[in-house]
Amino acid sequence: MSRFQWRSIFLFVFALSASFSASASVVMNGSRVIYPSDAKSVDVQLKNNDKFPYVIQAWFDSGDQNSTPTTGKAPFVANPPTFRIAAKDGQVLRIFFTGEKVLPQDRESIFYFNFLQVPPSNIGGDKGNQMVVMLKNRLKVFYRPAGLKANNKKIFDYLSFSNVSANNIRITNASPFYISLGKVAVKGVNAKDKPPMIAPFATVDVALNAGKVTDKNVQGIEIGLVNDYGAMVTHEYPIQK
Repeated sequence: MSRFQWRSIFLFVFALSASFSASASVVMNGSRVIYPSDAKSVDVQLKNNDKFPYVIQAWFDSGDQNSTPTTGKAPFVANPPTFRIAAKDGQVLRIFFTGEKVLPQDRESIFYFNFLQVPPSNIGGDKGNQMVVMLKNRLKVFYRPAGLKANNKKIFDYLSFSNVSANNIRITNASPFYISLGKVAVKGVNAKDKPPMIAPFATVDVALNAGKVTDKNVQGIEIGLVNDYGAMVTHEYPIQK
């Protein structure tokens, strides 16, 4: 990046972090990366929807959302890690698992793919002060052992519920996969906060909007989860009393 010279007298740089923001000019085809353990590499496609070029920096982290290309630590590398993407053009990145870390083979592991889009400094002309906004996108990378075969149609069978009340639902994931919840609702009332992602063989408590649902009218739970293709699929579970 040092060879790119900024021509403005003052340069104010803001890095905005988002997970697959629709407002981003450079977007990835898909909202997540699935990396099978027996794959030599996995390709991802980036597309620049803007009328001017960007410089892209790509890196990975293991859970630090404030990571940078120099501080991010994960057993993955992207090739190329830094490149220029022309206006209305695309770029394929090849992701490699370095093997420098031994990962569990009985469940998925999660990491994060970051790419920072840096616009040219002379978008608004070459005079006066400028503010350059750099947008960082951060997406999930699921390392999936070869022995695990995901079936999006059966993933709902791995979920079970307990302590169901007007204020709370306890959800258990009995699968070796990470389950990304997109919706948790009872009687049409959504969860109080954004539904969490449930780790393999883990249990989470989801709070409901208190006062809108009573214990007496809790009859079913509607669950929406995000599948491998980034689409949300829903299923309703009856509650046996």
